[in-house]
Amino acid sequence: MLKAKFVAAACRAVLTLGAVAVVAAPPVVAGAAVQQDAVSQLATEIQAAIVSAQAASAGLPADDAAAAIEAAVQAVIAASGLAPAQVSQALTSARATLAANGQLSPAASSAVTSVQSIVNAATGPSGAPAAGGGQGGAPIGAPASAGGGGGGGSDYRPAT
Repeated sequence: MLKAKFVAAACRAVLTLGAVAVVAAPPVVAGAAVQQDAVSQLATEIQAAIVSAQAASAGLPADDAAAAIEAAVQAVIAASGLAPAQVSQALTSARATLAANGQLSPAASSAVTSVQSIVNAATGPSGAPAAGGGQGGAPIGAPASAGGGGGGGSDYRPAT
């Protein structure tokens, strides 16, 4: 019974989002403005998906509600065809707007965090190599033993 409610809620959210996506399709414009418009449009669609999925999943346990909301958000993102960096911007914008308006439930927050982590993983590795930092080399070994004469031991011995 619970699974049927969950599936029904997810289906209603996806159908509602499909109608919103068709009605709210942006016109095609050239340049960087198109990318920003696409991000803004996706943020608006994500917000609509979250609000709709929250309403559809009312009364479900928190985990099931979060899963329904996450599925709705992922459906909108998949339909957008945008790059992960743009999706990340749209998710951040949607979360901030819903939180500011008091429309972000704990389940929705959890769902957005989950989707954001998936998107962040898709944007590629980050850190020193991408920033021109260290380029590898031999690993740094363990500190020398304080006991002398080899083998193990800690350099951090309590004072006696």
